[in-house]
Amino acid sequence: MLFGNVNVDYKPCKSVAQLKYAANYMLGRNRDQIKNGVIKTAPDLYMALGCNRDNFANNVLITRKVHGLKSRRDKDILAHKITISFHPDDKVSYAAAFQIARDFAEMYAHSKGYEVLFAVHTDTKHVHAHFLISNCNMENGKSYRRNQRDLYEMSEFFGEQCAKRGYVNSVREDFYNKNPEKVRDKQTFAETQMKKRGAESFKDELREVIRIEIADERNRTFDDVIRALKAHYNVECRVAGNTVSYRHPEYLDKNKKPVSVRGSRLGDMYTRKGIEYELTKKRGQRPTAGLSDLAAVTDELKRFVGASGENAAGERTNVRGSVTADVASRDGEQALRVAGELHGGRNIQDDRNGKRSGRVHKRR
Repeated sequence: MLFGNVNVDYKPCKSVAQLKYAANYMLGRNRDQIKNGVIKTAPDLYMALGCNRDNFANNVLITRKVHGLKSRRDKDILAHKITISFHPDDKVSYAAAFQIARDFAEMYAHSKGYEVLFAVHTDTKHVHAHFLISNCNMENGKSYRRNQRDLYEMSEFFGEQCAKRGYVNSVREDFYNKNPEKVRDKQTFAETQMKKRGAESFKDELREVIRIEIADERNRTFDDVIRALKAHYNVECRVAGNTVSYRHPEYLDKNKKPVSVRGSRLGDMYTRKGIEYELTKKRGQRPTAGLSDLAAVTDELKRFVGASGENAAGERTNVRGSVTADVASRDGEQALRVAGELHGGRNIQDDRNGKRSGRVHKRR
């Protein structure tokens, strides 16, 4: 399995000014570009699907108006930004890059009902393509959603397209982000407030027992972890393709019904890919660190993601690939000892305060 470099770590367009600036920048039509004679692309290297390629911003606003969506300044997301890039050593032709970009735009935007503008840039040795995807579905007005699984699939698709054309430097064998050891658990505001009070949520309890089963040397595959969660803690797991959901054995909603939560809601580590990643690290097969070199287009990307050419490139997100090294750094013997205690039916203990912080018990 191969992966390509797909970057989604950008601020979205949240105002009409940002939307128009980003669209014009992609095509080299902003005032400063024209003044300085900058040529970003060519007539045969940019296209829009679902709308007019030379009037993308206005088309997006019209679609929103049709569905009764007002554009409040800095409040609503109008469009998302994505970039795909090739390694300079592959000498990718602009025509080939355009074809890959068109297939990418069709699969991950237009086929799902969203207007998209894309352009291959010709002003750097580092061949790359920019995408602007409307946040309003043309048919039903729903927002454009992307999650960890979507990014994984995008990277996999792009890697396959590069591999079959022989662009060996533009692909890698592992899916990861810039800082794979710094991806954090995803916590809601309510969870954060609970922690401030010294309490622990049912999601924290799930995270704890999942980490313990990943650390257990007897669990070597994703299926092993899922079976162990059921056997040791009575945690029901539902797996559908790359999606996994967990059901706490005791936590009920206000209607007294069991609550399930997707792994992606807990954090990247608790998805199927995240668990498989950690199991691979446990076996000593660490992925190669880092991404393809993007230094050649750093300044250019910063301008693309800004609203007026003055903002720096994007806010950081947690949808970038790999998972934390919490388990890898845990002492193996201690992890097994804790696991043994839990298997015997004892509650999870807070490491520092000695308080009871979990109620996921072994099934009796």
